[in-house]
Amino acid sequence: MYTIFKTPEGEQRFHDAYSKILSVWPVPYDTLDISTRFGTTHVIACGKPEAPPLLLLHGMTANSTMWKENIADLSGRYRTYAVDVMGDFGKSVVTKPLQSPEDCNLWLSDVLDGLRLGRTNVLGHSMGGWLALNFALHAPRKVNRLILLAPVGAFYSIPLQFMFKVYPALLLPSPRRIERAWNWFLAKGNRLDELAMGQAVEAYTHCRMLLKVIPKRFAQEQLQQLAVPTLFLVGEEEVIYNARKAAKLVRKLIPTAETEIVPRASHCLNAEQAEIVNGRILRFLNQ
Repeated sequence: MYTIFKTPEGEQRFHDAYSKILSVWPVPYDTLDISTRFGTTHVIACGKPEAPPLLLLHGMTANSTMWKENIADLSGRYRTYAVDVMGDFGKSVVTKPLQSPEDCNLWLSDVLDGLRLGRTNVLGHSMGGWLALNFALHAPRKVNRLILLAPVGAFYSIPLQFMFKVYPALLLPSPRRIERAWNWFLAKGNRLDELAMGQAVEAYTHCRMLLKVIPKRFAQEQLQQLAVPTLFLVGEEEVIYNARKAAKLVRKLIPTAETEIVPRASHCLNAEQAEIVNGRILRFLNQ
């Protein structure tokens, strides 16, 4: 058995921070624990069970609570399943770490089977966007529509600047370093709310990463064959790559893709400009 937690006391502090966000969750929810060949995957489900499904995959060093600002709008029309990625800073329990793109696809297939979902819509942010695209390339018949929010590693290699900004907070965690790392992901003048930043501090302080997959760029030939309708959203102040160049590249590489640049937002665009992002996602899904 593996654990992301450094100590039992740290585990309790993390779970308390997770619960604080759920205490202000804007809609009713169910919690599910789905058995997979890599362990038990924790899922927060919202919306009417009979509504069309929408799978949500969070960014690295986050978890399903990152969708707090989006979940009311999205679950108003869809049955949303927010997944805690195996080995990341969430409530999923790892028995075998994900170590390759193939492992990621097998894991997501198990999750869909456990949720009894066939063809579904998939939304991913950052590393979750890479996971979503990786899955759509592997199993296009299982993905109805694909939404990518500032995916990392999919179209560009991860820059060294990213490592220098994030890894000090992971390796030598302190509230100041952690807050500085997260603020780097935000457009000028934007801030995460107190509960989200508080959870980030507890996670970076008390958790260790068990997700062993490093996102790598997909081959041009793979992307050009993707027939799944795709939406790419990126903040105009994105710090990991140039937003306009990225949108242009995505349109070139994925013939089915729509792209949009979200104003006054950076990497955490779903929280920074939730109303804009939610509306654009819903318009795309309702086409």
